[in-house]
This record gives sequence, structure tokens and C-alpha cells, in this order.
Amino acid sequence: MKTKEIIGANIRAERERQGLSREQVCGLESELTIRQLMRIELGQSLPTIVKLEYLADTLNVDMASLLGEQSLEIPQAYFEQKYKLIKFPSYGDAERLAPKKQLPEEELFTLDLLEKSFDRMTVGESGSAEQIYEDFFKQLLSKETYSLNDILLVKYYFIQCQDSVFDRKTFQHLVARLLKQEITGDEYYNVELLGALSALAGVYVVSADYSDMKPTLDKMDDVVNQTMQHVYKPILLMLEAKYYLYQGHNFQKAKSCYDLALTLAENFGDTVLINNLKKERANDLQEKEE
Repeated sequence: MKTKEIIGANIRAERERQGLSREQVCGLESELTIRQLMRIELGQSLPTIVKLEYLADTLNVDMASLLGEQSLEIPQAYFEQKYKLIKFPSYGDAERLAPKKQLPEEELFTLDLLEKSFDRMTVGESGSAEQIYEDFFKQLLSKETYSLNDILLVKYYFIQCQDSVFDRKTFQHLVARLLKQEITGDEYYNVELLGALSALAGVYVVSADYSDMKPTLDKMDDVVNQTMQHVYKPILLMLEAKYYLYQGHNFQKAKSCYDLALTLAENFGDTVLINNLKKERANDLQEKEE
């Protein structure tokens, strides 16, 4: 038997020994959904340490008894590829990722979200977050504090909202929760928090509705300054330029933001960013400058 099958069988055996249903073990499903538990017990997915700890606490047993002699060690190569996908979004080659069968479900989820977010941004194709990630999305709506995967899912959802009809109540709920998230000691998390905020700002830009955009820009500025992720400053300045121009009707302020954004991008030597900023600046300011 494979590792995930052995662990799944141990969990199921202990649950049934105690006479508990999956519904009783999962409770409100904020930590673990019934379908996730079913996949774990059937040996279809490997639980993360967090989920294993939850199951051990709920079943009131030692985690070692659920693991048996199995190990949940994740290949180092996976973390190296994950780093590249997060730090350099255009990087991606499924063949070079660690064998997926060795990864827990939530690590597979991380990879899938990174890949689908990139696909959505580049080719505009991918399914609805609510449908393809139904279990995770259900958990997301009940959470106060977000994990890395939660941030990635929110980011994917907001990217989706940029080119499709969305439920306003769900959107506002996730906006409010995202703005309450704090930076952590995890660089991956902080980078993706900025990515999710940027995707949210993109929804306002695409819909040409800037009235509620300021809190998002303020949060981005706070995260950039606290984490010293200054490479995101040009993008933030571009978004601020659009806000000042279309919501504040302040042409000079918008122009100053664009000028500073271009200066920073040139200092970073990012030619792609420079070209994109020039296009956005021309679209936003050219008419009024003439």
C-alpha cells in the first residue's frame, strides 16, 4: 500500500472504532470538509500536518498512531519549484515539478492555483473558483485568517472577477476579509498577499469603478513598506495614478504617480514593466495632455 493509503486507512479505522461519522469529525467544516476527509480515508489524497493535527485532536489520539511508520516529508525539489512559481509567475514547467504523487492535497492545491492563475491572466481560460475549488472555497468564506492557499484562492477569484459576472455579496465579503489580513514571516505569503490586492485593484480598474478602491491601495502601500517589496511600487503607483485621475479628477497627481512609477521601473531595469507603464500612461493621460 502507498503512504497515503496506509494513513487514510489508519484514520478511518480510528474514526469507526470510536463510532463517529465523517460529519461529526468535520463539524462546521472550517478546518476539514467531509469530502476532504473522505478522499483522505480512501487514500486518494495525503493530509497535511495541519489536517493531521486536527484529526488527532478531534479523535483524541496521538498523531503518531495515525501516521504509523509513514512519513509526510515533502521533496525539497518541490519547494524550489514552488519558490520560482511564486517569485517569477511566468516560470512554470509541470515536467520539472516534483512528482505530484508525493505531495499532500494542499500542496497540490498550491501548484494548481499558481498554474490556473497564470493561465487565467495569459490566455483568459480557466473554470470558476466556486466550482473547481468548491470545498476550499466553502472553507474560505468562513475563515477570518487566511493561509497561503487561501490568499492564492482569493487572488484567483479576483482575477476571475475581472472578466466575468460575479456575485456582489461574495465579492464584498472577500474584499473585507482580505483587507484585514496581516503580513507574516513567510515571504511567499506576503508576495501573494500583494498579488491578491493587485488582482482586487484590477477589478476596480476593469469595471471603471474607483469609488471603493482607496482602502485596497492603502493596504498595498502598507504591505510594500512593511515587507520592503519595493519591486511592487511601480504597479502600486500606476494604480494610484488611475485612482487620482478617474476618482479624484486630479491630473497632476496622476501624472506625478506615473512619472515616479516609470523612474522606479527604469531603475529596476524591468523593460516589460516599463513598456506596460508607458502604454497605460498614454491611454490615461494622452488625451488630457493634448
